[in-house]
Amino acid sequence: MNNEELLRQIADHTSDPSFVRGLSALPNPDEVLRKAGLSHQIYDQVMSDSHVIAKVIDRRSGMLRREWQVKAGGEQSADVRAAELCQQALAQLEEHEEYPLENSLGILQEAALRGHRALEVVWRFESGVWLPAFLRDIPNRRLIHTGVQWRLQTLTEPSYGMELPPYKALVASHMASTDNPYGEALLSRCYWPYLFKHSGWKWWVTLAEKYGLPWIIAQLGGKAEEPQRRELLGALVAMVVDPVAVVPEGAKVDFHLTEGANPEIHERLIRTCNGEISKVLVGQTLSTEMDGSSGSRAAAETHSGLRDEIVEADGKLVGRVMNRLFAWITELNLGDKAAPPKFVWLEEQEPPKGWAAVANLAIKAMPGRVPLRWAYDKFGIGEEYRDDDEMVAAPAVRPAGGGETGADFARSDEPFTAEQQALEELAERSAATATGILAANEAKLLGVVESAESYEEAMERLLELYPDLETEALGDLLTRTLTAASLYGSYTAKQETAEGGDDPDA
Repeated sequence: MNNEELLRQIADHTSDPSFVRGLSALPNPDEVLRKAGLSHQIYDQVMSDSHVIAKVIDRRSGMLRREWQVKAGGEQSADVRAAELCQQALAQLEEHEEYPLENSLGILQEAALRGHRALEVVWRFESGVWLPAFLRDIPNRRLIHTGVQWRLQTLTEPSYGMELPPYKALVASHMASTDNPYGEALLSRCYWPYLFKHSGWKWWVTLAEKYGLPWIIAQLGGKAEEPQRRELLGALVAMVVDPVAVVPEGAKVDFHLTEGANPEIHERLIRTCNGEISKVLVGQTLSTEMDGSSGSRAAAETHSGLRDEIVEADGKLVGRVMNRLFAWITELNLGDKAAPPKFVWLEEQEPPKGWAAVANLAIKAMPGRVPLRWAYDKFGIGEEYRDDDEMVAAPAVRPAGGGETGADFARSDEPFTAEQQALEELAERSAATATGILAANEAKLLGVVESAESYEEAMERLLELYPDLETEALGDLLTRTLTAASLYGSYTAKQETAEGGDDPDA
């Protein structure tokens, strides 16, 4: 096999018969922009819509509220050093006043909205280390694609653009392809709903003005001249703003309300357009299409999950670009001696379902409840879950002497007999002895749980600890107590039978 054939590209633009040779750059093939005769700058106008910007902010905040970390590319000292440099770079970018890291990540996320977005990396060399000083956004209007590479339009190269230097431009593209290297812009799919919506607003306002206000009809007696009619018309127009007017003598003014208009047509149009915009931007429409009479919690959770998946996809897009920056930092400072680290978004997971079992094991000898703050901090429960009291409920403790949670049928206001008092004292002595045994076990359990770094580690260590817990003495105490109580019960039953004589029902 000829290895040159493996290296040769056969399906790029140079072999495409549809590609017009001589073009300095490919035009953006977006169907909406091309047919409407618009440029990508129309996206700024679409973003001015209140519903669009609300959904964009929802999507952006969904990604930026997630935490991230820098994960070393290996375990070698050079790999660790590379991760430290990238962590240092991001920490400094977070503190930049004009171009904070949060804003840069949000700009990269905009690639999904506008098809592509780019950042210029402005470097600084300090203490023998190359690190980015800040990341500045590059407007899309200055980027063109030749079919092979991105180029930047400048004063000296306004048409063909200059080649992007190495280590200078981070470009993010959304669903880019050979035919459309500019990427698929979601705001382009919002253009027609945006246009129809605002046309609906215009007609809705006109409808409100036309049918919401009464018609003012005036009659002039006799043969009124044109100047008189114009004077009266001007007075009536002024009445739309001011409730007073001076009309010629003999004029009759009537007010008539118009009926038959249906304002719901335009309201439905606007609501439908908002729904289409929501589908494009966040993958759900509950906030715009469902009212109190429809929808359900299950549907809301399903749509919320779809939105989370879209946010996760945005995070992957941003992560790929940040990994490119990490590779540059590693290469400029360590060459090929180190593996570049990775920009990793931390997964948002619900707390383990079985963690309550660990808490119950640790507190089974404790009455009441586990301190909420201790449980939340120990098991890493997020703020959004901290209203769930069931996760920290201790095992129910039956009050001494019965009560609402215990069997109260044997309780009486009568004083104990000597035998009953002896049984009560036996129970109290047994409980005191058991409390001492359980307290020792409790100390061991709490020590294991408090020293554990995770739920899984706590479970493993508790299982290892179980054989060392004091169970034999507790079992012996329980056996002796139950035996004594059983013997006393039998003795009492025989005494009652003897007192009852020969009565079989006694």
